[in-house]
Amino acid sequence: MIYNFKVTPPWNGWSAVRAFSFFCVLLPFMALAGGIFSPAGEYWSYVRDHLLPAYFAETLLLAAGAGISTLFLGVSLAWFMSMYDFRGKNFFEVMLVLPLAIPPYIAAYAYDGLFGYTGMIQSFFRDTFGLQPVRLTANIPAQAWGIWIFSVTLFPYVYLLTRAALRNQSAALFENALLLGGGRIRMFLRIGLPLVWPAAAAGAILVCLEVLNDFGVSAYYGLNTFTTAIFAAWFGMGDADTAVKLALILLALVFVVLLVRKAAHSARRYHIVSSREKRVVPRRVKGPPQAGILLLCGLACLAGFVTPLLQMLYWLRLSWDGAFTSELTHAVTYTLGISAAATLLVMIAATGTVNAGRLFSGGFSVLLSQGATIGYAVPSAVLAIGVISLFVGADNFLSVCFPFLPDRFLSMGGIMLIFAYGIRFFTIGYQTIEAGFAKTGMIYTEASRTLGRSVTGTFFLVDLPMIRHALISGSALVFIDILKELPLALLLRPFNTETLGTTTYHFAKNEVLEKTALPSLCIVLAGTIFILLMQFWEKKKAGHVSGN
Repeated sequence: MIYNFKVTPPWNGWSAVRAFSFFCVLLPFMALAGGIFSPAGEYWSYVRDHLLPAYFAETLLLAAGAGISTLFLGVSLAWFMSMYDFRGKNFFEVMLVLPLAIPPYIAAYAYDGLFGYTGMIQSFFRDTFGLQPVRLTANIPAQAWGIWIFSVTLFPYVYLLTRAALRNQSAALFENALLLGGGRIRMFLRIGLPLVWPAAAAGAILVCLEVLNDFGVSAYYGLNTFTTAIFAAWFGMGDADTAVKLALILLALVFVVLLVRKAAHSARRYHIVSSREKRVVPRRVKGPPQAGILLLCGLACLAGFVTPLLQMLYWLRLSWDGAFTSELTHAVTYTLGISAAATLLVMIAATGTVNAGRLFSGGFSVLLSQGATIGYAVPSAVLAIGVISLFVGADNFLSVCFPFLPDRFLSMGGIMLIFAYGIRFFTIGYQTIEAGFAKTGMIYTEASRTLGRSVTGTFFLVDLPMIRHALISGSALVFIDILKELPLALLLRPFNTETLGTTTYHFAKNEVLEKTALPSLCIVLAGTIFILLMQFWEKKKAGHVSGN
């Protein structure tokens, strides 16, 4: 007989890890909340009276535009890839995910270099036809460029979630619609779209959160968003109180977006009630339908991955002499080291939190586990301001209690950046580990406990080997996102220290776009390798399951 050992949590090591993770996430926001009561300065009065409406309009326009465009593109691609079989499908299954390896700010630099006066397109017209075209991007609004960049690099969020939802649907629903004479377009609008709407909406909300978090694209195109306003107040005006107030407004805007996501997810829910339901079998297409699908998939891959990559390789050829410097070597070493340290921190904390949640039940247990996952929804600029406030306060306290310690040793070192990375990307590690434990269940854990093994002994001897694939996948995802992160690195990196992201940003800010090639390619190459390995791994597991 197998006993259920899930009880109200005692105070032990596992519950301590979970509580510690929760309070680490909570502390920066508690420090940030103190800014509500700080006195308003002259700059804040000016921002409130003259600039705040523009910040709202620009931020909401970018988020809504990117969310809607990725919704259309991601759902269309997921529908064609799930419902149809065509030549080259296996190739596009991999390629349509690779835009996630291109950070939006790197894509912005690439597109500006491509269409700029010295770019390949205008140079081609001048050299080939003797034409002197005006700058092609001059008449395109910066907001349109921003929406384009976000759309072509972030659509895989919608595509992946929508495709996963379609894979879990019953083929009988679509077959019955066709038998009733509805036609394939009507079947998509009346059956397919309502079925995948919760997943597609969740993907679009993730895109909106990424847009709210962005700094690189908005700063490069000179857009007045809340994130750029926070940086302007902090660095440009040296006004910490205004930066904190803008961060709190942006945080409130994020919570509104999350409420919309909750409403979209709860409005419609569909479930397959039988495990014997037949899955969707893709329909083979040829001729013009196949050409149309190939054109759409090809354009998405070209715009989101191939074009930025080719532009970066072209710049690398131009800047090859002198590209490898000691500063770049230090940036690579520092980025890899701090990313590995933050990834290790995230995975240890996430594993301990998830394991405590599955072993010990209760409302308070759920609160601690779920409360620790709010960091990913919070824009990096907001989180950075909270972390700075927390660490400066901690340094002030330590300087009074322990005067022998080095001055500002917490806020001037890499600890602050690792701490912020841990809070921001804890959710990714938590969700992958939770998914891994969900597949294994509790039966092996309970069997080990029944045989007299302790909770910790059971974890290391039974549970940990069974979730090793989730650990590897989660570590890869966290590592990729840390490599791509820009706002946290700009605000929290130690003095006179650069990451690959900040190195790229400073070259672009100084309008030396060719110099961005090598650090950008380092980021893209690392992300591409991890994504390809995960794609190969998923295909291998899917083939193993279908074979069994």
